[in-house]
Amino acid sequence: MPDDNFDDLYNSEVVDRNGKKIGGVGQVYLDDKTGQPTWVTVKTGLFGTKENFVPLVHADIASGRIRVPYPEGTVKDAPTIDPDRHLDADEEADLYKYYGITTIIPGGEPETDAVSTAGKKA
Repeated sequence: MPDDNFDDLYNSEVVDRNGKKIGGVGQVYLDDKTGQPTWVTVKTGLFGTKENFVPLVHADIASGRIRVPYPEGTVKDAPTIDPDRHLDADEEADLYKYYGITTIIPGGEPETDAVSTAGKKA
């Protein structure tokens, strides 16, 4: 995102790779070094009472929608992490691993060999 106004992210809906709505954004997490958004939580479950982390790397953000390259089931089955606090390095590493993001460049964008969906619900 080119500017520092991330308010639009809070009002966005997250959709899967096929355009199916997963849920609204609950929280936006900024990289400690760059200050850029790297994760959002998606409100899922009955009445949006559960929040699941999804990375913004490779996401398409436009017109109030965040399209992520994962099926809905993959996002909903992500490891459970309390969204009401700072995401620590171990939790972030676990999430990157879950989503198949294999290399993280300091101060840069994570790299993937391919989007991992093996063994995940579609």
